[in-house]
Amino acid sequence: MSYQINISLEKNESGYLASCLEITDRQFQGTSLDTVFDDLKKAIDRDLQIQENSTTPKVRQPIWKIAQLLIEDMTEEELDRLPNDGAEQHDFYIYGTPKQEK
Repeated sequence: MSYQINISLEKNESGYLASCLEITDRQFQGTSLDTVFDDLKKAIDRDLQIQENSTTPKVRQPIWKIAQLLIEDMTEEELDRLPNDGAEQHDFYIYGTPKQEK
């Protein structure tokens, strides 16, 4: 399994401050880098365990693949009712206002 995260690290008067938004909104603070990274490692381990136990894995797919998955079980009749003019007539499809003439 590939796991890539971004860690923000700051040095201030009282020590070090680290954060990793992919894992938690919590910040890790300590007087030494070892302390900060130990806490961060524990949070990463917890996040990995949660992901491994999750029934719906995080899958990053392009939006068109997600759309294909959503419509693959639709009948031809249902597909024919879908808008084919993009977002041009969004008020009609969302709010039911009359279609605008082009």
